[in-house]
Amino acid sequence: MDLKKFKKLNDEKKLIENGDKIIIAMSGGPDSVFLYNLLKCVKEKMKLSISFAHINHGLRGDDSDSDERFVIELGKKEGIKTYTKKVYIKAYAKDKNLSEEEAGREVRYGFFRELKDSTGATKVALAHNEDDLVETFMFRLIRGTSFKGLEGIPVKREFFIRPVLNYRKKEILEYLDIEKIEYCIDKTNFENIYTRNKIRLDLIPSIEREYNNKF
Repeated sequence: MDLKKFKKLNDEKKLIENGDKIIIAMSGGPDSVFLYNLLKCVKEKMKLSISFAHINHGLRGDDSDSDERFVIELGKKEGIKTYTKKVYIKAYAKDKNLSEEEAGREVRYGFFRELKDSTGATKVALAHNEDDLVETFMFRLIRGTSFKGLEGIPVKREFFIRPVLNYRKKEILEYLDIEKIEYCIDKTNFENIYTRNKIRLDLIPSIEREYNNKF
């Protein structure tokens, strides 16, 4: 794995320090699996302790349960302590009068904070990548936001870190495919019914195709 981008970002932002105890938000998708494999490369040198945290939102039926099983099995295979939690987000959102997206975020981050406190972890690593950063910028620009809002996704906030924020999705998928590393695919990411999906699937490719291929 090419660690140059990670090392550059880590040198600049001091995301990970020697001896850190890191919880990886492990969905089982390509980004979080890539994040784990990246940290695995520096784990011994930096004396890192790694664990997985997985939330089953119960939104995709058998697919959600399959993702949870994948993460549990990956943890067993790699010798990584794995923490899972199942929350029916639709019911939670209705009870709290929130959108499903807001509810999912509240549950996820609440779980991560609880785990950090109970396990003594020093960092929680999230697998947002550069494509997510661009999508968030475009999403907020279209919906309307302040200049501060246009900053997008922070690489570090409190103890939450994003070590692969400067990696493109294409790089991530190419690495996993070349190394034949398994991951889960969330089919809803390819459904053209959510604003973020439309930005990812339609708007950005259209801009790259019609106006600027290096957008």
